[in-house]
Amino acid sequence: MRFSMKHVKFIRVLKYSMAIVFITFGVATITLTTGCKTKEGCGLEKKYAPDMESKGGKSQLFSKKQRKKMK
Repeated sequence: MRFSMKHVKFIRVLKYSMAIVFITFGVATITLTTGCKTKEGCGLEKKYAPDMESKGGKSQLFSKKQRKKMK
């Protein structure tokens, strides 16, 4: 079975357009499934939140001399 040049070009364009559709669908699916749920927040917020129960460190922003001057 022989195809004319019009058919070959049409099939080639159809293949490229189908590939673009599948790539777009894949990207959309990935971005929609990894999003946060409404009014629930993201799991990453809890994972990377600072630990509020831990005691503070000994480091100070200013030296002892500067802190005395500010009082």
